Amino acid sequence: MYHRLLKIFILTDDPLLAALLQDVSPREQFSHQFLCQPHENGVNWKSCSVIILDSPVCGSALIQKIHEEKADATPLIASFTTDRLPLLAEVHDLLDQIWIRPFAGKKVQTSFANILQGIKKHEDASLTERYLDTLMDSLPDLIWFKDARGAHLKVNNSFCHAVEKTKEQIQGRGHYYIWGIEPDEYAQGEYICLESEEIVLNKKETCLFDETVKCHDELRKFKTYKSPVFDSEGEVIGTVGFAHDVTDLQNLMIELNILLECLPFAVMVTDKEKNITLVNQKFSDIFLLKLGELTGRNIDSFIDETQNCTRSKRWIIEREEEVTLLLSKNRVLKIHDEKLLDIFGVLAGYIYLFLDISLEYSYKNKLLMDANTDHLTQLNNRRSLQDFMRKTPCQHNTALLLADLDNFKEVNDQFGHDEGDRILVAFSTLLQEIFPAKSLFRLGGDEFAIILPEVEDHGIPRQYAEKLLAGFDTTILRDFAHTRVSVSIGIAIDVDDSENFGELFKRADIALYDAKNSGKSAYKFWKKPARLP
Repeated sequence: MYHRLLKIFILTDDPLLAALLQDVSPREQFSHQFLCQPHENGVNWKSCSVIILDSPVCGSALIQKIHEEKADATPLIASFTTDRLPLLAEVHDLLDQIWIRPFAGKKVQTSFANILQGIKKHEDASLTERYLDTLMDSLPDLIWFKDARGAHLKVNNSFCHAVEKTKEQIQGRGHYYIWGIEPDEYAQGEYICLESEEIVLNKKETCLFDETVKCHDELRKFKTYKSPVFDSEGEVIGTVGFAHDVTDLQNLMIELNILLECLPFAVMVTDKEKNITLVNQKFSDIFLLKLGELTGRNIDSFIDETQNCTRSKRWIIEREEEVTLLLSKNRVLKIHDEKLLDIFGVLAGYIYLFLDISLEYSYKNKLLMDANTDHLTQLNNRRSLQDFMRKTPCQHNTALLLADLDNFKEVNDQFGHDEGDRILVAFSTLLQEIFPAKSLFRLGGDEFAIILPEVEDHGIPRQYAEKLLAGFDTTILRDFAHTRVSVSIGIAIDVDDSENFGELFKRADIALYDAKNSGKSAYKFWKKPARLP
């Protein structure tokens, strides 16, 4: 949505600090522009996004001056040697961070990264605030947020117009002042605004009210939704309200239409035989179907005869237990249905809400992927392999290759685990270049499994093994020539329909052991032991 260039000024004559900070990657949607100079001449402090003072000539007067001239949100950082620490007593409250020389590279970079993250959070929060203000002010209905004491924290333009006051006049004020009525007048009228707030706070759930308010010297009827607002610990800290003026509505259908059109999701209403009586504009926009095409028809006219997709073929129907989902290329909708009862409690129809759960669905799929993916190599992990073996029978001519990195422990011992991780990542990349990703599994450590189903020609696993050994020599050994790492491969094939995956793994493991005993950097097939005479 946005991109911001951060102008980072460093007052210094030492290039060391700039070199350290330039190694810190910009946050997402940000880029950096560094400006280093040994003096303050010509610097517009207001235009700087981050100010770092790394100069022995920087005294308390200059720090005070910069603090007064910079933008309020601009972080101000200063470095000090131990002999200049007494200066801190004068200026510490003006600084956002203090760095001690000589610099510890990683520590300074981490501190700088935290500064950048703080700027991003501030920018994101500001953008979110603008999103909320724009959304609220674009709606014709009254919207407001209150704290638990009833003081108004935020309102939209429609609310201001209704009470004939500005947002500045409304902020922090209570009901009587804002609506221009006295407590006695409120007590004698039909007003229930304050009581409805208490109901929402006590019930801790969204409630719908019919409320009367005095607006422009006349009484108006509002259909009002009020919901509790919770803090991070689940405590109610206030309410949010949405009020639609229904004074001029002539009948229930008009009222229902307006309410449905105000909802942010698609809605379909049917009678008790499930014949469609009403859809809102959001429904028409999403499904590209007009009310005239649906009115009077059964809900089945919206669903394809295969029951697998909608008539437009744009939405696939997926059913999970008691939940029905509609999936398109870039959106997922959850269908929520409720019965509509008349005043006698008799079934009058149904209402279907099409709730957008695209983000939730995406997160769910990501969690499933993360649970079945090795975080280092991005290959399928052991859990994924276990699920595969549980759901998939070991079919005839299934080939299993077990690949193990030789001398890998020496790499970790001599060059550290980071170097070992780099080798694992490089080897997984090589595997993905040779085999289909769905066939690859990291079993843990330096051991990998490759499952090849329906291998009719038993020479194919041999070709794959030779290709893997050759690729290892030309890529891994080239980049990690300082190590003695190599790869050994054990191969087993289901040839008589009697094996299961457990047996296939045992045989491939024996073949792998033979490959290692033969001098490593080799592959071996499992061979059936000769019978004793």
